[in-house]
Amino acid sequence: MPKLLPIVLIVALISNGCASTGKPVAKLEPGMTKQQILDTLGPPADRSFRGTDEAWQYQEIAGFGQCKYTTVWISEGKLVGISTRRGGSVAGCGLGSQPADWSQMPSVERNYN
Repeated sequence: MPKLLPIVLIVALISNGCASTGKPVAKLEPGMTKQQILDTLGPPADRSFRGTDEAWQYQEIAGFGQCKYTTVWISEGKLVGISTRRGGSVAGCGLGSQPADWSQMPSVERNYN
């Protein structure tokens, strides 16, 4: 058993290294405010900005050796879309993180009256 202890500790640390959404992304609705998103998913693992647009990125373990990466797209303070991808996990989900791909952000019709 003493030989297994270091392995168990390493697995536990890696598992905690992923910022899990903890609640289903399916609860999100277009038009939700940033506060509503935070209340539903918690703080993101990473944030990117482009003008008034934001990309909030979440990552979580989605099964043995698999991670789920979710990007929540926000424009002018409101949720406009969600994109997800899956990737392999070698040493936690953090290694599979990628910069926000702004080409995946849904187009937003702006009213400039």
